[in-house]
Amino acid sequence: MSWFADLAGKAESLLNNLDEQTGAVLRNQNGGKVKKHEHPETAWQKKRPNPRIPKKSVPTLEKFEKRTYVTPPPRSPPPKSTVRSPIKESSENVKIVQDRQAKKSPTRRQPQYNLHNNPKTLVNDVQDNDVTDYFGLRQRRHSLPSDLEIISSEKIAYNMQNLEVENTMLKNELNVFNREVVELLDRLRRTEDELKEAQTKLECSEQIKNKLTVDKDSIETLYEHMKSQAIDASSAQLTKYEKQSQEFESNFKMLNQINKELEDKIRKLTDDLNTKDTAQLKLENDLRHAQNTINEKQLAIDNKTEECQRLEKDWESYKLRVKSMLYAKDNEIKTLREGNNLTEDTKMLMDQLETLKEEKEELSQLVSRVHKECSDMRHQMSQLEAKHTGSERILTALRDALKEERLARNRAEAQRAALAKDLQNLQMETNHTIASLQKALHEKEDEINNLRDTTSTNPTSDTSALNVADYDVSKDVETQKIQYLTQMLIQKQSKIDTLLADNNIMRIQLDKIESKYRSELSSLRSKLSHSVVQFQDGDRSRLRVNYANSPLSALSLRMGVIMKRYPIFRLFILVYMIGLHLWVVTVLFTSTPEDNVPRPTKS
Repeated sequence: MSWFADLAGKAESLLNNLDEQTGAVLRNQNGGKVKKHEHPETAWQKKRPNPRIPKKSVPTLEKFEKRTYVTPPPRSPPPKSTVRSPIKESSENVKIVQDRQAKKSPTRRQPQYNLHNNPKTLVNDVQDNDVTDYFGLRQRRHSLPSDLEIISSEKIAYNMQNLEVENTMLKNELNVFNREVVELLDRLRRTEDELKEAQTKLECSEQIKNKLTVDKDSIETLYEHMKSQAIDASSAQLTKYEKQSQEFESNFKMLNQINKELEDKIRKLTDDLNTKDTAQLKLENDLRHAQNTINEKQLAIDNKTEECQRLEKDWESYKLRVKSMLYAKDNEIKTLREGNNLTEDTKMLMDQLETLKEEKEELSQLVSRVHKECSDMRHQMSQLEAKHTGSERILTALRDALKEERLARNRAEAQRAALAKDLQNLQMETNHTIASLQKALHEKEDEINNLRDTTSTNPTSDTSALNVADYDVSKDVETQKIQYLTQMLIQKQSKIDTLLADNNIMRIQLDKIESKYRSELSSLRSKLSHSVVQFQDGDRSRLRVNYANSPLSALSLRMGVIMKRYPIFRLFILVYMIGLHLWVVTVLFTSTPEDNVPRPTKS
């Protein structure tokens, strides 16, 4: 609680400072020159004794908190009847002031305060050693002026008002100080609570420390016991462990070699599968191309059949017209023969008949040719349909074979992935077991070295039967683990061999199917190319007969082919022509020429 005593001392020093400030203010006001208009002192002012401040003790906490300050009541100015005129008594006042100044001791000099020379009023301005000098009884005695009788009543009232203002300011400062003290008390309570919590934590930590010491003692005893057990190990068992570790290392090398071989086989299988995938993609592309060519040929055949039907209809209509014309000519010939009147017209008609007969013969020859071509086309159509059906059957069979091959490939990939996972698991298990065994061997070697060091320094006791039994049990467990791992490896190796054999069988089947597929595709291509060449040659011969080699004919042919292939184009041209004709008709009927001169009507 030393800080609280310091705080109380600082509070008292503040109060002493306030008293000193009031005294300094009064002395400064008293030290000035006496003006002419100052009033003389009254009788009641002279008789008033100087106020003395009683000696204060160090304030305690309760007194400091309960301390209240009461503002002094304002003093009323003296009545006007008692005040003398300043003109009459100015000379007397001057004499009294001079006498009193002469009576004062010359050695004592009051300090003059201004803006640059202020008294030490704050707590931090005064150090601990200077408290008694600045704020002791001596300073308190001489803080107030002794020549209060000289001060006039008006000046005292004015000074009292100033003092009241200063007192209110000081009260505000004291209230602020009281609040700070309350905050400090709250902090003190908090620190006490924190101290209690820290003490409780200290007690808990001491209890935990005691428990830890007990645990440490038990662990030390266990450590010593384990040391004694490790000392009982023999060198023969260590040699056995070394032999087992060598065997494990040799097995591990063998397993690594087997794993490498399996990885090489898996890589080869993946390469073969990739090549087969590329071959399958090529075959599928060839199939699509063949289907597209077959569809194009079917469209061309359909177009030719439509043309043949149209030619047959034209031929029948031409036959009917020729028959009707021949019938009419025969009738005319009969009439002419009966009449025997052969004129020039009849001669001309006879010539025309002969020419018509020649044309009829030529047309009959052309019709026979067209019939032959139609029969050839039908025969080719039947052959193409048969080839198409055969190719479709072959394609379905090839697709089924491809599906089966894909299923087999997926199965082989799944088996390969499973085998790879099993191999990885086996590698992880073998690595883990080898690492654990190596750790155990290193630990045993360290223990043996420690035992040798200890045996070289201190004599050891005989081995116990229990430690030997534990060591035998651990050895049996490790041998069982090794046997189990070797059996698992043998099983996995047998599975891998069977899967490789299945994969080889599937590869042979794939090669056979691919060879069949290629041979059938080559035969189909040769047949299709031969039929297409013949068909194109026939078309070219007809085009040479019917049309002349010119750009207009080629363009018209292309336009005809486009119109036949795309019915939307035909519909567009039809709509365009109808719209154009309608627009022309509307323009012709609605518009009138500018130079139109109306003709005068006949009256």
